[in-house]
Amino acid sequence: MKRTSLFLALSSVFLLSGCGIKPYAAGLSKEVPLKNDDVSGKLYYVEGKEAWRSPSGGYNIKTRNIHVLQNAADLTLNEGYHYFTFERPAQLSSFKGNMMTTAEEFIDKCTPSEAQIFDVGNNRCGLSNGYAKEGVVIIAYSKPPKIALSYNAKEVKEYLKANGFYREDSYEFNEDEVAKRFPGQVVRNKIF
Repeated sequence: MKRTSLFLALSSVFLLSGCGIKPYAAGLSKEVPLKNDDVSGKLYYVEGKEAWRSPSGGYNIKTRNIHVLQNAADLTLNEGYHYFTFERPAQLSSFKGNMMTTAEEFIDKCTPSEAQIFDVGNNRCGLSNGYAKEGVVIIAYSKPPKIALSYNAKEVKEYLKANGFYREDSYEFNEDEVAKRFPGQVVRNKIF
């Protein structure tokens, strides 16, 4: 009896805290050609989530920001593309001057180190420093664009796996949830 009550109490805390909700992803456009380039791209929204809560806010944000990168790479590959660029936040966008193209650079510049537990008010690369989930807009491509620097999704995934950053939990392709954040902009994969 006591075990059942404890299990129910812990389960409700877990569910109500938002920890059980997967990060969402969905397409925001059809594939469109880039201006002044021979490459077409498709806009997607994708989120990352903290792996767990701990006393160190910097570590929570680090796991979440790396998860954003992982999910961007996974979504790119799962949708049949090979390269991606960040469109939003603007600080991550190569169209706005960001020069990062590797997982190593992203982790170095966009995540706090464990030594910076009091990294208050510093939104690294435009990613917030206070929420369990963080969303970005990416553009996925079959080949790298000429007018913008891009990440090779396969190389990002391989780097994260080789360095112990890759997590088995991923995103959930959920057009309805993303449509709440971007009313009228989600391009549905299925016709109902």
